[in-house]
Amino acid sequence: MTAPSLHINTALPDQSRHLGHDLSPSTARRRSPSRVASPSNPFQPVRPRRPTTSSVRLAAARLLDMLPPNVRRLFTSSPLVGVTVLILLCLALFFHRPIQELVAPFRPWSTSSSPSSSHAPAVALEPLPTIPLIYEEYFPDGTLPSSLTTPEHHLLAERLIAFLSRPIESHDEATERMHENCPAELSDKLVNPDQYNGDSGFWMNDVTKEEIVKRRADVVRWLEERVEQGEKIIGSERTGKGRGIVLTGGNQDTTFRTITVLKHLRNVGSHLPVEVFHYEGELQDHSQRREIEGLGATIRQAVGVEKQAGAWKNWQIKGLAIVQSSFREVLYLDSDNIPLRSPAHLFDAHLYTAHGAAFWPDLSKDHPDNAIWRLVGDTCDLSHWTFESGQIVIDKAGNGGLNLAALWIASGMMGDREFWFHMCGGDKDTFRWAFRILNIGWNDSPRWLSALGFKNGFDSGRFCGHTTLQYDLVTPKGHTQALPLFVHSNLLKHLGGGLAQGQAFTHVKHFAQDNYSDPALNFAHLWVYHTPLRGMCLDMEWHPLAYDRLSEEDRERHRIEEFKVDELEGKPFEGFEQAFFEEGGRVGGW
Repeated sequence: MTAPSLHINTALPDQSRHLGHDLSPSTARRRSPSRVASPSNPFQPVRPRRPTTSSVRLAAARLLDMLPPNVRRLFTSSPLVGVTVLILLCLALFFHRPIQELVAPFRPWSTSSSPSSSHAPAVALEPLPTIPLIYEEYFPDGTLPSSLTTPEHHLLAERLIAFLSRPIESHDEATERMHENCPAELSDKLVNPDQYNGDSGFWMNDVTKEEIVKRRADVVRWLEERVEQGEKIIGSERTGKGRGIVLTGGNQDTTFRTITVLKHLRNVGSHLPVEVFHYEGELQDHSQRREIEGLGATIRQAVGVEKQAGAWKNWQIKGLAIVQSSFREVLYLDSDNIPLRSPAHLFDAHLYTAHGAAFWPDLSKDHPDNAIWRLVGDTCDLSHWTFESGQIVIDKAGNGGLNLAALWIASGMMGDREFWFHMCGGDKDTFRWAFRILNIGWNDSPRWLSALGFKNGFDSGRFCGHTTLQYDLVTPKGHTQALPLFVHSNLLKHLGGGLAQGQAFTHVKHFAQDNYSDPALNFAHLWVYHTPLRGMCLDMEWHPLAYDRLSEEDRERHRIEEFKVDELEGKPFEGFEQAFFEEGGRVGGW
């Protein structure tokens, strides 16, 4: 994961942000009934392991041999003193690790190196700490399930116990600390207003300390069940073969879009194998199946996940599609996300290979009231933005094999969407929080997204963005910055029709300086508005707070620019719009 930095996510596609919202975060906080604070946190380590007599003797003998002769004589001439000091030394050495493991196991937004990729340590494994007493209902003997404590799973077991040992707080207990790190004047404006209005009551009142204990225990249970079913939860070089692209689609609109993406991948010269996953009962049309297979893709049904009747979006297939793919290294793409050129080079980008995981930013940041901070045991931090999961590149063997465990955890969250989607805004941030649960690293795209669209003649030529542009992980030689790579047309399907070829992808709008970690982006405002005859459009502007907090010089340096696509450095859109329509791309509901 990159150093604490500012980036903005594009959860826009399926979660539109509306200008008007009737309940501000500050108003919601005033209306939310306060809960009586619970007694001080009852979690504590229990049943400390004691060293055996033989281990004490051995340690004492080794320590005695290491002492200088004059000190050794003091021990031998004064047995009582010597024994006392040795006992104290042994106790200090013995208790040192458990205390460190339980008191300071968590590196907030750490950028330290990933775990070793070796799963077979050459040295003897140290005993695992016991689990805090507050989990006694779920782990009566104070230990993880035996299936998770094997040598193969030792690193994972250490991370899980560290996760269970993080603080457990009610909303009232955590509020002051969370808001100190994420001031309301900023976080109230950075949060997705639809999410806050819909879910803030759940965050504050339903996610109690007891609920946190249960949900953390669920994470362990998900992994235990996978092991008992014979699944591998730690990645290795044998976890899948090679590199490939994973798509999900199967109903009418996603199937059409999937076919368009496959055609475009072929046209830009991508030779990566592709697997298309669908729910049971989908992709029954034989002609569509033949067309997909004729484009070189393999069709696979996702196992262990079901479509939820009546749900607006069934995002929960994504995690298991990545896990169940035959590839070890995966580029996942949404069906409405088209690469401008072959994406194969991403697998060799340093931002990816450092941890075997790279993600792209969305539009919003998590509010300090969001219960996800307490569930994960983290502290609100405005240096990170939510994920936009329309594109993910991941190595299942990355981070010492823990990337695969994180994918299983994210899949578990997606499978329990009635709870976790309140905090994660759909599937997108389940990946982020699964990585935080295991305290493993990833890297982010170097640039914040831009908006791609057209000048709306029905609205006085106003810019109407329908697509989020996500950028490459690599800056090509001869260029000053990373070029656009992914055309994620998340609003194009919601637009009114009537846009012909040459009219849909004409203009780009972005901030002149859009480095992911630039703190000025905290004052950026990307939002969705409704326009006559066209429907939902994306636009960007400075938030009013920027005029108080940023100097005129800063605002000018980061100014919002709007220009034609053929004016972009490197001309990445040359021939794109013609190809899009020829390959079956459409405007409006499809």
